[in-house]
Amino acid sequence: GSGVPHLDYVKISFITDLTGGGWGEPLFSDDQLVGLCTSQNESTVRALSAEQINAYLYAVDHQSTYPGFAWLGLRYQQNKGPAQAAYLGMTGAPTGVRVCYALPGSSAEGILNPDDVLLELDGHKVDSLGDYDHPRYGPLDLSLIANEGHYAGDIIKAKVLRDGKEIMLDIPLKNVPPSADLIPSARINTPPAYLVAGGFIFRELDIPYLETWGSNWKNAIPPELRTLYSLGMESPNPEQRRHFIILADVFPDEYNLGYHALADNIVKSVNGFPIDSIRQMEEAFHHPQDGFHVIEFMPSYSMEKVILDARQFETATQSIMEKYQIPERIRLNPEPTATANP
Repeated sequence: GSGVPHLDYVKISFITDLTGGGWGEPLFSDDQLVGLCTSQNESTVRALSAEQINAYLYAVDHQSTYPGFAWLGLRYQQNKGPAQAAYLGMTGAPTGVRVCYALPGSSAEGILNPDDVLLELDGHKVDSLGDYDHPRYGPLDLSLIANEGHYAGDIIKAKVLRDGKEIMLDIPLKNVPPSADLIPSARINTPPAYLVAGGFIFRELDIPYLETWGSNWKNAIPPELRTLYSLGMESPNPEQRRHFIILADVFPDEYNLGYHALADNIVKSVNGFPIDSIRQMEEAFHHPQDGFHVIEFMPSYSMEKVILDARQFETATQSIMEKYQIPERIRLNPEPTATANP
């Protein structure tokens, strides 16, 4: 884990009787610099390793364009049981891990398949717990291999058991910008996309929106949003969903009567089309169902469907925008792509 979205790197953790740390203090062991402190929770301090710092400085100094660190983006299952190993086509003692899925946009996407057994990565043997043997720190999670002497743009090899046969695969390493998160944590010069539709204000859900609940927002946000936040990159539908679209507010009007109190509902579909972007939502409103627009929200909300008259939709939207002095009906942003990020 790390404080940088999606980036797996070695963190040093230790116990101290000092207080007030975690603000970039140098960490020494036997007069040797081993890291910089990044956080402290009571007596536990965490630090960024000197290896990771040196890797960053090396990339900045020796490459014309900083490539950024890599993100493997693999979800796997331990492979300890002999029955599971046999089912996956293994003979002998279980080793390696079963691939569950690769996260959208990650290095592993489209290369490692569900039910593959990952045996080796970049020449490192992977054990049945998902660890490899780091020369300095001992057993570490296999995801860290992507950043052990590598950067985005490099290619590492994976030995995989697939359909009972061992094969070698090339994995081109990528990094992923924070905007590719299910709930983006940061937007660099890119305000959130939104859509005004019949007085309903829809926008992409992001961390800045959640922070409007105040400094204690992680506890103050509604339980449904807290559950989504806890998912991180773990999409409930990893093959499809890339973002959440939230109903931020409703500007009251006779057209949307009965729905004025709605807010903070996550959109599931519009007119039967699954929705994970404002762009998709805009297109879905071009396909009414028998003269109606049907907006369906994710389960657990008090109201799961909104029904609007499609014939009056455009006229009502324009009228509401004029009434509330809303200058733009829609703002679309480019789809997120992999870029160089730390």
